[in-house]
Amino acid sequence: MFHCLPSEAEAELRRAPVGWIEEVIEAGVYADLKALYDGADSDEAMKRLPKTPLMETVKEIDEALAFEEIEAKKAHG
Repeated sequence: MFHCLPSEAEAELRRAPVGWIEEVIEAGVYADLKALYDGADSDEAMKRLPKTPLMETVKEIDEALAFEEIEAKKAHG
């Protein structure tokens, strides 16, 4: 994932604040899942998306942002 030797990754894990590397990894996985979600252009493609808790988060955030956008448009006429 980080394109380095395992020994370099291990050393970085020891140097970094606790949990930071995991957050970076999760952000990368989220970005990958978001790209898959955005690229799903049919009902069939949506059915093939991974069934994971993080994908559910991607969907929930996308739906919440869409709802906010609709509400903002309503409020501005």
